[in-house]
Amino acid sequence: MNDFDIKYEILDYDKYNKRIVEACNNPENKFPIVKQADLGQSKCGFAIEHYTIGNGPKHIVYMGGAHGNEIIGVDYVTQLMTNIALGKGTFADFDPNEFTIDFIPCQNPEGYFTTTYALNSVMKDMNPEEIEAFSKRYYQAYKQDDINSLAVNACIRTVCDENGLSEVKEKLVKLFWKSKVNKSFTVDDVVNFLVANANLDKDIVSKRVVEIWEQRKLDQEMIVPGEKFHHKIFNSVTLDCIPEIDEKHKKLKESLKELYKNGNFPLATLANFFANGSGVNLNDNNEYYFEEQKSQLAAEGIVYANLRDNNLAKTIPGPIGTSSIDLNGEFVCEPENQALYNFLAKQDEMNQNYAFVNCHGTGGLFYLYPVADDDLEQAHDTGVERNFTFYINNRIATEYVKETGRAYEDLKGTYDPYKQVGYPNRITGVGDVLRKKYIASFLLELSKAGGNPIAPYCDYKGNYVPTMVANMRACSRIMQTIRELDYLYDTNYTMHYENGRVVYGTTSRR
Repeated sequence: MNDFDIKYEILDYDKYNKRIVEACNNPENKFPIVKQADLGQSKCGFAIEHYTIGNGPKHIVYMGGAHGNEIIGVDYVTQLMTNIALGKGTFADFDPNEFTIDFIPCQNPEGYFTTTYALNSVMKDMNPEEIEAFSKRYYQAYKQDDINSLAVNACIRTVCDENGLSEVKEKLVKLFWKSKVNKSFTVDDVVNFLVANANLDKDIVSKRVVEIWEQRKLDQEMIVPGEKFHHKIFNSVTLDCIPEIDEKHKKLKESLKELYKNGNFPLATLANFFANGSGVNLNDNNEYYFEEQKSQLAAEGIVYANLRDNNLAKTIPGPIGTSSIDLNGEFVCEPENQALYNFLAKQDEMNQNYAFVNCHGTGGLFYLYPVADDDLEQAHDTGVERNFTFYINNRIATEYVKETGRAYEDLKGTYDPYKQVGYPNRITGVGDVLRKKYIASFLLELSKAGGNPIAPYCDYKGNYVPTMVANMRACSRIMQTIRELDYLYDTNYTMHYENGRVVYGTTSRR
């Protein structure tokens, strides 16, 4: 059942600001929204805004927009803020003296406004029915690009596995796509590539590749175009979509011109822009992944993205984004991430950090504390104390996904919870850094309909509304779970080894 106020619209700069203003000034608000000091600014001068509801000691932070193209995250965080303020649905019992809900609606305003300005240049006059139909067309195009890529990958990997070449199959997959950047090809080109690069008999390879192609329900005569289908939909987009209404917009436009000047990226990618205006991917912008990308660059040369974006380089600044402004220089932490780190560290120092939910775009996934981590290995190998605060993290995550399942059952008749995920067991993204560092830090992939930026809007009743309702209800469930586990926030449960025996104990967290 839907007890919330939900607006179905693709936000742009004006609509985003209007939604925030209306939410803050709504006379029907049961709980006031307070505009706090900005966490910082992007390089172009866009504010990283911060709002709160409540003044209790237990802080729960919701953040959207780390990736500019994951527009459903910004949409959700602003709608969540609106509904908590109104006291709608399960938020009627919100206790502002117990909790403070912190909202960072958009961590990456440069990327978000780039994507939404580009979308708006094509979609601005569409009504809700047209938005839904257009988003569905985009979803189908996005999916077809993935299907084509997966078919090629399956052909190369299967032929390699069946001919004793498993150790080189991933190298050959990358080599094939690098050779076909922005070029059309046929199934015969896949065969010829394998014959030339794996030194295999053409008749054997041809028969197997065609079998796999047909199993994937692809026409043997089809031509896979060099231009991606999901890019083609936005071929009319140009840099003129960025208005020069103030200095920060002018700086953003100049930054984008610099990124696109060499023609490495099609302008259509402005409508699906991951990075910030400097071409850095904020989730990749950490020292762990920086070192990994440097190694990849040294070993492979330019590294490309996967599947539907495998024609886009991700080791140079651009729409996909690299891990730092210059992989040949020193690591540089982008101001958007530094602002977030400073904010969370301050909360932690004040013992206010009860939960942090980093809202991303698609997957219907809830990432909790990594299941396998070096702390556990150290505890067994060296007797280092093992912190069991992951129990809180796991309990909150478990209750969260259960609540999403119940919401889907109420709305669609089937219990269909989000998937709880502990992967990865190594740090590759900023989301992983934060999940590893803080007691109850999560990364939420909101929509079950994959295909950023607009596929989450392709089915209003079947996907969009359930996304909003399920996660709003789960937000309320986070508060209930924290209330139940409050005593554990003050105590660390530890273990260490003494003479080969496990010794359990507790230490004060505060």
